[in-house]
Amino acid sequence: MIDFGRTNTNQLALWWRNIDKLLFILIISLIFLGIFFAYTSTSNIASEKIYKTDYLLIAKHILFVFISFLILAFLSLLDAKQIEKYCILGFIITSFLLLSVLIFGVEVKGSKRWINLIFFRFQPVEIYKPFFVLLCSLIISNSQIGELKLRIFYSFCVLFFSLLLLLNQPDVGQSLLIFSVWLILIFVSGVSIVLLISLGSVIFLGIASAILLFSERFSYIFRRLRTFIDPNKGDNLQTQKALEAIKQGGFTGRGIGEGILKERVPEAHTDFVLAVIGEEFGILMILIIFLIITFIFLRVFSQFNSENNPFRKLVLIGLSCLVYLQSIINLGVTLNILPNKGMTFPFISYGGSSMIGCAIIFGILLCFTKKKLS
Repeated sequence: MIDFGRTNTNQLALWWRNIDKLLFILIISLIFLGIFFAYTSTSNIASEKIYKTDYLLIAKHILFVFISFLILAFLSLLDAKQIEKYCILGFIITSFLLLSVLIFGVEVKGSKRWINLIFFRFQPVEIYKPFFVLLCSLIISNSQIGELKLRIFYSFCVLFFSLLLLLNQPDVGQSLLIFSVWLILIFVSGVSIVLLISLGSVIFLGIASAILLFSERFSYIFRRLRTFIDPNKGDNLQTQKALEAIKQGGFTGRGIGEGILKERVPEAHTDFVLAVIGEEFGILMILIIFLIITFIFLRVFSQFNSENNPFRKLVLIGLSCLVYLQSIINLGVTLNILPNKGMTFPFISYGGSSMIGCAIIFGILLCFTKKKLS
């Protein structure tokens, strides 16, 4: 008779022995910091404003943390070959979800990016992004498809399909993010710098032309750019309040519960959570959070350098750059270095879709960085 309890124990012991423990600890640290700051940034005041119920936001956040941890653990327990085998299916499913936004999506501030579910609004692009990286990595690394230029062309078709869906929402921020990651993937694959610059320029000009051609549909982009260039020409309330909050917090912060940004800016707990943290805990805490994300990136990058499998190599660099670029964009918006993109900070910002997407990314990274990969 099979002892299932002992079998499960052996599997967990094997998982713990092979997993990159430092990477795992860094990710868990980010998750726990996210829970703590979700509590401070989604105070009972925020819950009352949205749901008329005290602390419902933090309760939902903890539920999403639990779901995300299960996803992260499940993916990290898998064999890398299993993820490679089912990544196409994952891309098809998430593509269908992204397509459904155009039909069933809820329009918020002129954009259709969310699907209304019973419990929360779901943003499919967050789980689409990791599978986009997986599929492009699979195509580019598969020498059986043909020569490198042909593989890059096929991956470009995937990119074009993705941009078409995202620009129809419209979501320029996420479009530029996956475009940047795609450029990194083809650069790492060994394409010449001339071809890289040429492709990048053509695609960027294509996106810019689409925005100009359908200027009415992308009017929010022009408003944000005008406001970013000249704050007097638009509503720059969120960014200005965020900057003021960070200045008032100084290096060590005003103290837990002493911040007022979360009560004055509606999306402080999502897009501007770093400003809330800076106000109450100081610039020092923002630096600590960003250092954790940087160490995660560097840890994965060190594994990337020692990886011999072309597919896994591309996935490691693609997913780590995806997370790191998103973090930089969120910080840049908070500091008014970049125009507002509506992009969350991984595991720190409030948001179920973002958290599940991050869990998929980090779960795959933990799987691909395990020892004794076959």
